[in-house]
Amino acid sequence: MDKLTLSSLGIPRVLNAATTYTRIGGSRMAPEVLAAMVQGASDFVEIEQLHKVAGERIAKLTHNEAAYVTPGCAGAIVLSVLAILDLNKSASKNEFIVDRTHMVDYVQSIEFAGGVIKEIGREGERSEAELINAFNEKTAGIFFVPGLNRPPGALSIKRTVEIAKQHNIPVIVDAAAQIPPVSNLWHFTRDAGADVVLFSGGKGLRGPQTTGLILGKAEIINAAAKFAAPNTTKARSLKVGKEEIFAILKAVEMYVNADHEAQAKAWNAICDQWVSDFAGIKGFKSSKMELNEAGQPLPRIKIEIDQKIFGTSARELALKLWESDPRIAVDHRGDDQEIFLTPELLSSAEIAVVTARVIELASS
Repeated sequence: MDKLTLSSLGIPRVLNAATTYTRIGGSRMAPEVLAAMVQGASDFVEIEQLHKVAGERIAKLTHNEAAYVTPGCAGAIVLSVLAILDLNKSASKNEFIVDRTHMVDYVQSIEFAGGVIKEIGREGERSEAELINAFNEKTAGIFFVPGLNRPPGALSIKRTVEIAKQHNIPVIVDAAAQIPPVSNLWHFTRDAGADVVLFSGGKGLRGPQTTGLILGKAEIINAAAKFAAPNTTKARSLKVGKEEIFAILKAVEMYVNADHEAQAKAWNAICDQWVSDFAGIKGFKSSKMELNEAGQPLPRIKIEIDQKIFGTSARELALKLWESDPRIAVDHRGDDQEIFLTPELLSSAEIAVVTARVIELASS
């Protein structure tokens, strides 16, 4: 039997110079994480016990009271909302306050779990009174989305938590892509006081794309676990396999103990080299950015394109890169005349391919 590969399936390979987008496979797992996944798949185990032990180890690694492995970050939202609604023991106490600047696509997961979204705010800075006045007898929680990529206006996480505590209302922080820095694994809960924080396992942590984490208060996390598989509840579909639990545990161990300063230095050097390599291309203006698309400290480069000089638009260049062999994914949105390249998900060989292909297309 032939080895199963993308090639044998007739599917083109993608070099990911964009970011950890789900649509192109998230991140790339380290060999040690892949080995842990194989090990986890090799034996049978009582799943609830594995969840418990892995959760305890992840909680210790991330300086949290408790932790639970979920099927992705959206699954973590669903389970957190289900837990809070269950702990309330009141069908009418089901509203989750969300600032308009935090109304990301994934808030739909609140409604999927049975919660009701109460949007607050308008353009400009938010007053504390707007949040305080949103509380009523139906308020179940606050859903907070951090990140420098979010539009300005919302109150800080610290002040949001302070106000929430005055009303005895829990705060859920959706920090799916808010790694690095590593300190965010405990900043929102231990330092800022949020009740739970949620992460994708398949982005900065470089675990399986199908995993996520709930970190924070044991009461909410224990309630959330009761809804997930192997329990026979309405959320049984939110299942995480034994091999995935092994892999994300290993990924968290490796991430917490990694040399982040050395990694950042290497990525910055690649970005600097890209800026140098593309400097002679007419119609290109390349510059290094200190933050990634999620507003986190991950370097990337921005290439601003003057279509009149370069002869093609940023959208057309991104499409040509995507239609290359192998495909090359870059970050480009809407009609903006710029593309972004990031080195974090590329091997040294792939960086050379991306660089050469950009220069080749610029010269054609």
